[in-house]
Formats: sequence, C-alpha cells, structure tokens
Amino acid sequence: MSNLDVGAIMAGLAAPAETRRGLPNACYRDPETHLLEAHSLFARTWTCIGVGADIPEPGDVRPVELAGMPLVLVRDRTGAINGFHNVCSHRGVLLVTGPERHRSSLRCPYHSWTYGLDGRLVRTPHAGGWNLDSCPALEKSALGLAPVRLEVWNDLIFADLSGTAEPLSTLLGPLDERWSGYEMSRLRHAASWELELAANWKLAIENYLESYHLPWIHPNLTSRSPLENHHQVVVCDRVFGQVTSEFSALSSGEMPFTPFPGLTPEQQRCGEYPLVFPNLLLGLQPDHFYAIIIDPLAADRTRERIHLYLVGDRPDREDHDRAVERLVDTWKLVFAEDVGVVELMQSGRRSDAFAGGILTEAHDRLTHRFMVAVARALASGAGTGGD
Repeated sequence: MSNLDVGAIMAGLAAPAETRRGLPNACYRDPETHLLEAHSLFARTWTCIGVGADIPEPGDVRPVELAGMPLVLVRDRTGAINGFHNVCSHRGVLLVTGPERHRSSLRCPYHSWTYGLDGRLVRTPHAGGWNLDSCPALEKSALGLAPVRLEVWNDLIFADLSGTAEPLSTLLGPLDERWSGYEMSRLRHAASWELELAANWKLAIENYLESYHLPWIHPNLTSRSPLENHHQVVVCDRVFGQVTSEFSALSSGEMPFTPFPGLTPEQQRCGEYPLVFPNLLLGLQPDHFYAIIIDPLAADRTRERIHLYLVGDRPDREDHDRAVERLVDTWKLVFAEDVGVVELMQSGRRSDAFAGGILTEAHDRLTHRFMVAVARALASGAGTGGD
C-alpha cells in the first residue's frame, strides 16, 4: 500500500488556518494512493454509481465500476433496480461489457451459464457432461451473482460495497429536509453527457467546492451569479457546498421551463451546489437539477458523468426541445471551462516546490473539509486511525 505519512497529513490539516496546508502531491499523483482510496474510501461507504435513467425499462442492464470492481446494474421485471458483481460464478468471466436493453437474463459468453435478472443461476448447460445440465456438485442456489447493496435517491443510484454503511436516508436526511420545498419527485431526466479530465478526481471536486475562481474562469456565469452572492453551507458531515443567493436563471427568457411549484421568493432566486461525499456533485436551480458523478479512473484521470433533469413531463414541442439543447450547451460550456485549469493543477502537482498550497479561510473552508474527510479515510485504510 501507499507510503503516505497520513499522520503528518492529518496534523497539517489540523493546523491553524493561517498555517494550514492542503493534501501533498502524492495524494494526486501516486497510483498506490489511488488504490488505497479505492479500498479505504470508495469500498466502505455509499458512493453514487449511476442513475435510473440509464436503465429505464425492465431488462435494461448497464456495467459500471466502483473501487476498481466490475458491477452491473439491472432493472428487473418488477421495475426494481438490482446491483451485482459483474462476474460469472463459474470461471470469473465478465458478464456484461456494455449497456443492453430488454434482456430476459444474463448469459456468460464463455460457457453460457445463465442468470435471471434477480441474480439467480438458472441454467448451466452441459455442466454435468453432454446434455446433462446439472450435476450433484453444483448447487445453483449458492452460485448466483453476488449482490451489491443499492439504494436510490431521486433517480441517483448509490452502492455500498461494504454492506455496513448507515442507511442512505440517514446520510441524506438533512439534505432532504433542506430541500423539502422542492418537489424532487417531479424531476424527469432530460439529457446526459460525459467529460474526461487528465487530472485526479479530488481536484475536480475541490474546484467545484469554491467560487473564488468564477470571475476568471466563468465570466459569463459570473454575470448571472456574481461572486459576492456566493456563500458556503455545511448541510451535514458529508453534504456541503456553495449556495448563491442571487442567480439569474440560465433558463430565463429564451429557455422557459416549468419551475418547481410553491417556491419561496428566496428559492426562486437561489442556486445550490453541494457535494455528497465522496463523489457526487449536485446543482439545484428553480427550474432544473443536475448531478455529476465523479469516477476516479486513475491517479491522473477522471471521468465526469453529467445528468440533467427538468421539472415535470417533457412536452411534445419543438421549441421545448431546442430550449433543452440550449440549456445543455450552456452547462457544457461552463463545465468545459473548468477542465483546462483543473488539468493545470494536476500538472502543478509534479513540482517539488508545491507542498499542499494555501487554504484561505474566506474561500477554501469547504475544500479543507473535503480534504479532512479524504485524509480520515486514508488513515483508516492505512491502519493509523482517523481522529
């Protein structure tokens, strides 16, 4: 495992604000640290791995990865979403290699062992010899796909590989309470796209947690959401982010969408952008919602899966479809503007002269909170304790 001095990292993060430093370069460059994060963080807690809109109908399946492990999401005949380890019980072959629609079962491409959408092993052709599909040594009931604990929140699918995390409702209850004035059940999936960054996953999140960069990286967005109107909010231990109190909605005028009903005057002007630790970035506006799932692909490579939701059913109108395209284009531009500077931060982590940087009290309190949460997970995985 990684040779990080996690105790020294924790001590540095616990220093007074004026001498506080961020995570060291190895946390962004070291492949062993990347593996330690998979083991000690992503495999031990609720992590967002997809959305229900990816598998909208019974029989739809989609492979995903979490903590380096291949998983598969399946919508069964009842419409429920199941998750399994994406590997055949017989010889460990990957079962599903890409999204598929309307499957009645999952068949291994190697020896045709077949599993139901509920994970049960239902067929083992010729396993006992030619035309003998069973044999005494095979107990099908014990050889089904290994299940993964899943829960769904507002179409977002969370997995807990450990099986021991607190209920997702406990984690997200404070956010549900904060957003109780928004009828999230009215949200409908409208669009998806992806970005890849030549940078560590943590830098993408650290960038999202601060608004200090807005005037220089997002001048158009800043004209709608000035820096002085942003402030930092901690909803609970694992949910925190930026809020803007005056947001000129991206959809105003040329992009008229149905807003959430019953919003207060303050909510009609507000935008909220929390992180659900460790890997989910959210954006809530008066008339739309987005989710960005952060996938750590390597120590220096990250994928962002972005899903956009609108309020209410999609009307069958060309002007609405064009408005959706303009909204998607607007957010694509905003998110793309971050890519270059995040990749420059990654390049800067090659410098021995950089030792964690400066965390200002005015702008970096949430970044510090995020770093502490990561460091605690690393400490736990390294066996040094987290407090």
